[in-house]
Amino acid sequence: MSTTSARAAGTATSTAADELAALLPVHLRSRDEESGGLLAALLQVVGSELDLLRTDLDDLYRAWFVETCAEWVVPYLADLVGVADLPPETAGVSRRAFVANTIGYRRRKGTVAVIEQVARDASGWPVRAVEFFRVLAGSAHLNHVRLDRPATASLRSADRLDLVPPGHAYGALDPFAHTGEVRHIAGGRGRYQIPHVGVFLFPLQVYDFPLAATEQDWPQAVPAPVPASEGLPAVGDGSAWLVHPLGLPTPLFAAPATEDTIEHLASEADLPVPLRPRRLLAALWAARANPALAAALPVGVLVDGQVLSPERIRVSRLEDLADVDGPQVMVDPALGWLRSYVDQAPSAAADVRVLHAYAARADLGAGTYDRSEIHDEVRAGQGYVGDGDTGRGDARAQVLVTADGPLASPAAALSAAETAWADPADSPAGGTFVVAVGDSSRYDGDLTVAVPEATRLTMVAATWRDRIVGNDEIRPRVIGEYSPEGLRPVVVGDLRLTGAPGSAVLLDGLVVTGDVVVAAGDLGRLTVSQCTIAGRVRVEGADGAANGDCRVVLRRTRAAGVDLAADVPELTLVESIVDALPPELANVAVNALTGVTGPAVTAPGAAVVVTGCTVRGGLTSRSLNAGNSILDGAAVVEHRQIGCVRYSYVGPGSRVPRRFSCVPPAEGAGAPSPVYVSIEPGSPSYLALAPGCPADIRAGAEGDGEMGAYHHLQAQLRVQATRRLLAPYVPVGLEIGTVGG
Repeated sequence: MSTTSARAAGTATSTAADELAALLPVHLRSRDEESGGLLAALLQVVGSELDLLRTDLDDLYRAWFVETCAEWVVPYLADLVGVADLPPETAGVSRRAFVANTIGYRRRKGTVAVIEQVARDASGWPVRAVEFFRVLAGSAHLNHVRLDRPATASLRSADRLDLVPPGHAYGALDPFAHTGEVRHIAGGRGRYQIPHVGVFLFPLQVYDFPLAATEQDWPQAVPAPVPASEGLPAVGDGSAWLVHPLGLPTPLFAAPATEDTIEHLASEADLPVPLRPRRLLAALWAARANPALAAALPVGVLVDGQVLSPERIRVSRLEDLADVDGPQVMVDPALGWLRSYVDQAPSAAADVRVLHAYAARADLGAGTYDRSEIHDEVRAGQGYVGDGDTGRGDARAQVLVTADGPLASPAAALSAAETAWADPADSPAGGTFVVAVGDSSRYDGDLTVAVPEATRLTMVAATWRDRIVGNDEIRPRVIGEYSPEGLRPVVVGDLRLTGAPGSAVLLDGLVVTGDVVVAAGDLGRLTVSQCTIAGRVRVEGADGAANGDCRVVLRRTRAAGVDLAADVPELTLVESIVDALPPELANVAVNALTGVTGPAVTAPGAAVVVTGCTVRGGLTSRSLNAGNSILDGAAVVEHRQIGCVRYSYVGPGSRVPRRFSCVPPAEGAGAPSPVYVSIEPGSPSYLALAPGCPADIRAGAEGDGEMGAYHHLQAQLRVQATRRLLAPYVPVGLEIGTVGG
């Protein structure tokens, strides 16, 4: 199949220049075209300046309103309404809402609704505020009996028991009354007392699949031969499935509702908390009684092309199979697990698709979040030496992969790219070739591609649609105009690359169940951005094909390891997780003497730069510069007289360059170890630091932030800002305590 042709001839003209030219008589424009277009060139220059002036005026107009102004204008508008203190500038969190709602805060000052809203706007996280005197057990007056606060808990209400702390939502939804405590809530220990108000911060982000327009676009589940030791039934008949793309247990979520008013207090439906089985059961009961509610269910299931109705979706361990013939499924939302049935008997299925929502602590790894900003940054900064393009619109060719399209697999697209590169008449070699994977399907089979000299291959999870303009006129797609968001495709197998001198490869938004391998050759650049690599990133070398100029970059990526040939000169890890230690080794003493650590990074000849990363396992390199990172293993660096390790945790037995503000401060010194919320790769809080993690690590990074892959979230700064900005809105005599974050 032929690829889309090279960029259209000609250059874009100014809109203002077109308007100015339209004011001229036709005969003048005709004479100008005959004489070489000097007047048109002059109008183009004048029109460009007019466009800039119009843009500046539009920006000034938008700056009048907090809803439309640029972010840099927000502090000036804050001065106008007398905001003395603002939340810190942190990635992904705007201060716009805090300023916009300030007048509303003051009108409702002293209410729990304002406390909740201020905390939400200051932290950028969903929040629930709880007045603990409302769940305080006490002797009731006969004229004011509180039937909602019995001193004993009823064990008959299983749904209410689900909400008991600490298991669900930090206890923010706990409906039972408690006896009083004397400990202070500000210290994080006591809760239940008359003046105590708890502010519960929920740092998780919930992601759904917004581009799943039809049932065939729903993400595919993975067959799950999971042993009973993992907490799942030992099922080997092909009827068990997991929704995680790597076949891992992971909780399902329901997308939180949007709170429209300050007066609204957050409930379970507004918070990013795991989908409880009983909550799912209640939603299914409602949908069975009213079919109109089926579209709002948090889980949808497609089995072998048939969409299952709410009656055929059953909640595991809470209800029996329906007394109907045909397909059904049992769903366990706590583990993201399903089992398919036909005629009430377990039955293998060929294809199971599950529409669901999942959660994560940050936009890290492959996901359905908007990846445009990071994608454009890594593309512009890759150092590609071909045609020098830095923007997406300068790509020379592009193809689209969809499971039901002309190119039905990435393998077919890469084959089409190699065919196009070999075409002597109209080859896009020497420029950027984009392979856009346009759905969230699973594509089986290893991928292999050889990239020509001075050519860049960009393989990205992105939509590439026809343009609709004017009166629903459909125009052809524009090369390079794609949207890297809303998708999470899965490559089942290895991805093997070979490059000629000056070539480059950029991978973005993909889940790869195997390894990403650069075979012996001379690839110039490999950038893995916002991907999840279940295997390792490997660069091989051989005599005469050592990849000696290959620069490897991992940005916002999860991988099981990195292995580089001895001649590879550079490795850069930015805001990524490299985890070579399986969960079963979590409690084993990990250091260079025991030999337990897995080789997370093996780069014997490379200058390694690690910025804001969590690396679990051994690291070997020629030199090392690290900052705000966790090196949870033995890091052995050959040239220790150069480089520096700053604001980082360094594992026992490491031999690294000079340290600055590290844990431990020197080799051989005693130090605490990091404590994680979870080391399970399927957990939403995978390798996030736990509240009980030592403060030297949890708040020991630059700017008092946490070390590791979640440093860019600046969680500690956001919690501190929340406490500080809440103070003016707390009534006298009340005590505020924050939980979570």
